Amino acid sequence: MQSQVIICDQQSVYALGSSMLIHQHPEYLKANIINDFSMLNEVMIQSTPRVVVIESAMFKISETQNHELNELLKKKIPVMIVLNEQDDFVLYQLIDSGFSVIVSRNVTKEEWLKGLEMARKEKVYFSNDIANKVAAMMNNMEDIQLVDKVYQLSLYDKYILIRICQEAPSKLIASELGHSKRTVEGHRTKMMQLFDVKNVAGLVKVACTSKLYEHYLSNPGLYDFTLCANTSSL
Repeated sequence: MQSQVIICDQQSVYALGSSMLIHQHPEYLKANIINDFSMLNEVMIQSTPRVVVIESAMFKISETQNHELNELLKKKIPVMIVLNEQDDFVLYQLIDSGFSVIVSRNVTKEEWLKGLEMARKEKVYFSNDIANKVAAMMNNMEDIQLVDKVYQLSLYDKYILIRICQEAPSKLIASELGHSKRTVEGHRTKMMQLFDVKNVAGLVKVACTSKLYEHYLSNPGLYDFTLCANTSSL
């Protein structure tokens, strides 16, 4: 039976290449390309896909989209995540959220198609490089637990943590977020308690060990202060 695939990718050239790859495969009827995650539900109403391919930059762009991804899992629609090379922090999030088919952006044609097929069959599959990273993660459970705590932070608190790494003073961070210096310092204190660290240096270590700061450097737009200002959770 031929199947429909939805490709959700901000990079049009890559999405087009993926679509052409799918069209060469006799198992699939067609591939729909969308560049805006908000369109996904609308497209699925018109036709339920057999597989949805999502580029990892789409993940955790906003709390709303994070909710929509979780809803996608609840509907049990097979998903294959295409992970950007530097997205180690997102990899932790994806596995923790329950995504079980993940391939890297630079995989071979054969690995990409195998991932698509394994998603369709609702099996677990990681491309070779992702599998190696997952194995390394499993060898250090303390880091996984730390990443899970960081992942649960709101964008507001992640922004404060990132700016602390950049040695930004509380007054400047407060100005950027549109809140008082006291509010920012309160969040900083609560994060120190959450991660059981005694000072700012400890928070910097948390941001680096969890790969949060590395993820920010690769994807600064995801942590723009205009997105973070009203997402406080602590």
